[in-house]
Amino acid sequence: MFAAPSLLAWGALATALAALFYRLGSGRRAAATAKMGRLATLSRLIPAETSGRRAVKAWLSCAALALLFVALAGPQWGVELAPTESKARGVVIAVDLSLSMLAEDVKPSRLEKAKEELSLLLDQLKGERVGVLGFAGDAFMMCPMTTDIDAAKQILRGLSPDSIPVPGTAIGGAVRAATRQLARYGGERTLVLITDGEDHQHALDQAAAEAADNGVKIYAIGIGSQDGEPIPIKDDAGNLQGYKKDKRGATVVSKLGDALLTQATQKTGGAYYRATPGEDEVNEIVQKIERGEKGEAVQGTASHYRNRFMLPLALAFLLLLVELLIPEKRALPPISRFGKIIRHVADVGAKKALVPIVLLILGTSAAQAATAEGALRRGNKLYQTDQFEPALEQYAAAGAKSPKDARPVFNAGDALYRLQRLDEASQAFKAVAESKLPPDARAAAYYNLGNARYQAGDLAGAIDAYRKAVVLDPADEEARHNLAVALKNQKNPPPKKKDQDKKQDKKKDQPDKDKPQPSGGQNNADKGRPPETKTRPQDQMSREDAERIMRAVADKERSASKQLQLQKQPVKKPDVEEDW
Repeated sequence: MFAAPSLLAWGALATALAALFYRLGSGRRAAATAKMGRLATLSRLIPAETSGRRAVKAWLSCAALALLFVALAGPQWGVELAPTESKARGVVIAVDLSLSMLAEDVKPSRLEKAKEELSLLLDQLKGERVGVLGFAGDAFMMCPMTTDIDAAKQILRGLSPDSIPVPGTAIGGAVRAATRQLARYGGERTLVLITDGEDHQHALDQAAAEAADNGVKIYAIGIGSQDGEPIPIKDDAGNLQGYKKDKRGATVVSKLGDALLTQATQKTGGAYYRATPGEDEVNEIVQKIERGEKGEAVQGTASHYRNRFMLPLALAFLLLLVELLIPEKRALPPISRFGKIIRHVADVGAKKALVPIVLLILGTSAAQAATAEGALRRGNKLYQTDQFEPALEQYAAAGAKSPKDARPVFNAGDALYRLQRLDEASQAFKAVAESKLPPDARAAAYYNLGNARYQAGDLAGAIDAYRKAVVLDPADEEARHNLAVALKNQKNPPPKKKDQDKKQDKKKDQPDKDKPQPSGGQNNADKGRPPETKTRPQDQMSREDAERIMRAVADKERSASKQLQLQKQPVKKPDVEEDW
């Protein structure tokens, strides 16, 4: 494959013309020599080898010219992943998910009104880098920073007070979490805060000052009424069961905190708005955000063919060097092995010498690829017959021979999952998920990472992995289903039994050999049984680099195992005085 194949035709024409000019020049030289005298007499003056060497030099020059045009045409094979950059502003939307947002002084409720405002805001922020943060007594990034507005809206629709396990309202913590997230990006940084303004931890002033120091502007939309409203408690069917009461048994009346929000926004150069039925405040906030400066950031990765012009270019320069080293009127000094090579080229011609060189280079590259592919396919065949331990050995061999290929790591994670070695499987899937692969491959890895963590009893980790899978692939129904199951079981843990609602790993019964597969280190998007795929050879890594990476992975696995043990320990919910 060539980037500019039309240059090959021009190269062929130029090479043919060069050969023609040489033939014409040779003929004219012979005619001129014949006019000068008898050939036997002239041969005493001109060395006999001169004409043969001129022919060899001409062939070398023509071959070098042809190779130069091949290099200009841009030969390409193999695939590499390159980061794509785009200019965008950073916006974090923080929505209050505390119980007080269920008050109905704004119809149908404060939370539903907040979702309407957020949906309109997201529609007008297309092209920007947006994240959704939910907060109550604690703050959590429900949707990481992304330019995929549809994914952010999908996450938004599922928000509820149950999404945050810690009750209460801590606006200061939400501002700090948003500031940390925005600090990673350049350009205009904006926090849009949608809340009723009740802050039980009274840390908003200090958090707003920290946001201002980091260049974050806060725009707040207050939802609620100053007179206040009781917080209704309803059952699953939506029937009113009563109203929220505090520790002393008094009915809680939640009021809008205008003053607190106004003071916080003024510190950062932002503005405070009260929610209106027409939602005009959203348009004003968008206009102010669009006046800010955009910053550059990595948006994703794209697959590109690798440019291989250096190979024909190097061969062209080598031929030109050999042509320069061949004299016309004196013998070649056989003083080195390189001199013997030059003499051989002079004897047999550049055309014959190039063939074994090119075959040797291409053969070496193909042999390296074949060894990695062979190990990967043997591992897949063993996997198909449920021989997971031998399959792991083959995947390890394939990974050692092609360290940049993510497929052996992904498939090894799946085999470890089948062997119930869940910690190791999680590490493998996490390595693929956090790589620079395309979104579909990372989504598959996050999905299986969620399954491994779920089976290990790490519901929080499983929820996090499923959320990231949904963000990368919003159309994945199975990831959304498993996310809902994990959230439900986190809120109401079921008795210990095999979860029949949770879906198994996605898998294929047989590999589809005829279906085109991704190449250049990308893994197949299939999330379960590893398919046999055909890919191009990968660049190799030095032994020292490989050993250093393996040591780092081992250290990371030990650290992750300790952290996983800590996560399995029961966590007591804090006893919050004001849990609304």
